[in-house]
Amino acid sequence: MPIRTVVITMPPIFRDLITELLAGHGSLDIVWQPDTREGLEEPLRALAPDLILIGLRREEGNEIGLSLVSLLPNAKVIAFSSDGRHAYLHRMQPQRTALLDVSPQILIDAILGS
Repeated sequence: MPIRTVVITMPPIFRDLITELLAGHGSLDIVWQPDTREGLEEPLRALAPDLILIGLRREEGNEIGLSLVSLLPNAKVIAFSSDGRHAYLHRMQPQRTALLDVSPQILIDAILGS
């Protein structure tokens, strides 16, 4: 079953790479791709995605991951550093897992794992 996914402020090529990376393991159903972070709360609640992928701005911490998982406790949130080298997995447990020097297999495991 496809993973209902929202992709926020990430370059399309990065989204496409993640989608291709999952091929053969699972699939993403991209239900929304806002270009801005303004006004996210209401649409996110209505969509109730399983996964939120968000690109962090340069010098930004990953606190937004905590706020998104608080808004949608059943969703998994992965926040990517601005250079794409690191990712931070948030789940409502509460838990944050640093995915340092993120590799394709680490990303697959983070998206598909429980």
